[in-house]
Amino acid sequence: MSVMLSAASCLRWAVRLVGAPDEAALVGQAERLDDAARRDAPIFLPYLSGERTPHNDPAAQGAFVGLAHGTDRSSIGYAVLEGVAFGLADGVAALRAAGTELGVLSLVGGGARSAAWGQLVADVLGTLLETHEGGETGAALGAARLGHLACGGSEPEVCGRPPVARRFEPSAAAGALLAPRLERFRRLYRSLAPLWREGGA
Repeated sequence: MSVMLSAASCLRWAVRLVGAPDEAALVGQAERLDDAARRDAPIFLPYLSGERTPHNDPAAQGAFVGLAHGTDRSSIGYAVLEGVAFGLADGVAALRAAGTELGVLSLVGGGARSAAWGQLVADVLGTLLETHEGGETGAALGAARLGHLACGGSEPEVCGRPPVARRFEPSAAAGALLAPRLERFRRLYRSLAPLWREGGA
């Protein structure tokens, strides 16, 4: 299992931070950035509540690295979307290292509402990604299904796969542009983790 403690909640936090009207508006601004602006965006470490997979590090903290005078709301928004995608990539890497074979992945929760974010995650992971009807409430639906099973519901009836809403094919070109930033993201965690554990960040 891979667990990320802050994902869509990072976007809600960023909306408050930069004074955007809402999540959709911030994602829309980020989506309009060109490749050069995305390469120049800061790197965001999404550890607003510590992190579980793969670090198991409650001391981890969120961080922006690479802020400059040209950093604006759009680039902050993009950095947050990308940082969460990179965190998911770390979780997928941990699963693969443990011998798990992954095929098509499903994106659920609040982030599943955003096609731009779904495509970014697919590009970072290099994996076909699907969203499902009602998937934005996936966690609540999962809890309801468990409750129904506990009350005697049958597994085939309760645990059917919901219909696919969208598919995101990974782009090899986009993945190649993202790979150096993913490596920098990983180096930044390794560099900052000792400071967080000392309480000095």
